[in-house]
Amino acid sequence: MCESNVYLRKDNEEKLIMENVAAITPVAEDTFILKGLLGESMEVKAIIEDINLMGHKIILKAL
Repeated sequence: MCESNVYLRKDNEEKLIMENVAAITPVAEDTFILKGLLGESMEVKAIIEDINLMGHKIILKAL
C-alpha cells in the first residue's frame, strides 16, 4: 500500500487531518483536495512542507 497520513502543522504543532490518503490534487494556489482510500475527500488551504514517502507521512503547513 502507498497511502500516507497527512498532518497539518500550525504554530509548530502537527495535527493528523486525514489517514490513508491516496491522492493529493492541487485545485488553486495553496489549496489541495486530499482523497482517501475509501473515497472520502477534504479540501485544505496550506502549502506542502514535507513529503516522506518511506514514512508514509505528508506535512502541510497552515496558512
